[in-house]
Amino acid sequence: MPRIITGTAGGIRLETNQHEQMRPTTDRFKEAVFSGLQGKQQYGRLNSFLDLFSGCGQIGLEAKSRGVKDVVLVEQNRQAIRTIKENIKKTKLDVELMPFNAERAIRQLSNANREFDIIYFDPPWQELNELWWAEEFNIYDILHEDGQVLIEHSRKLEPQFNKNLWTVAKHRNYGQNTLLVLEPNKEA
Repeated sequence: MPRIITGTAGGIRLETNQHEQMRPTTDRFKEAVFSGLQGKQQYGRLNSFLDLFSGCGQIGLEAKSRGVKDVVLVEQNRQAIRTIKENIKKTKLDVELMPFNAERAIRQLSNANREFDIIYFDPPWQELNELWWAEEFNIYDILHEDGQVLIEHSRKLEPQFNKNLWTVAKHRNYGQNTLLVLEPNKEA
């Protein structure tokens, strides 16, 4: 059962989904993600966080618990949406839930001129490249110029991305999970 590791909701155990395509992120992986973001947060460059394909909401809720001001969770699966609502109530964290698919959410966020310091991209792994290709340019448009996209993927999968748009800041394995950190290419 996943939990919030630290912050205002630290230690709270979260509900999970029993859907075959959803796998909660391990504490070890989550700690690696947020350890890598500490510098951004310390220097005031981590104020907004978009969690696409939120599952049970644990990544976005962890960000909010650690002090990120503006956190948006995006999930379209009805069972997962119910679970996220339970977890929001359980943690008492003030996050925004967009209960529809990533394409619609990104379009609405773009139309509202919202930008994010971090975009966390963790779709069902077998659909990762297809979903990334469909939204890559739109994600680029709503990412702050000094922002990062964090892609969680299977060690067995190699994400495909437009090398003209992105620079790889980090690509590291943590057990069966891998974290790919992309930054906008300043020359794009």
